Amino acid sequence: MAKSMDKVPQADGTYKWEMVEITQQYLAERAAKEEALAKGIPFPGTEAPVNCPMPTPKKTTRRTKASKVSE
Repeated sequence: MAKSMDKVPQADGTYKWEMVEITQQYLAERAAKEEALAKGIPFPGTEAPVNCPMPTPKKTTRRTKASKVSE
């Protein structure tokens, strides 16, 4: 079969362009990965480490604007 370029979801939430054969099995796996990505859970077929939840994004703090100091 011929291969096609497709955006494949990665476990870290990004996408990667890959050459894949578009089959019913591939489409089912991709749908499962898209659903897991949307819910924020590990991909099907991969095990999450025990006692290690999914990493949460770090909260950034904004710096306050410096005020002028008069001497």
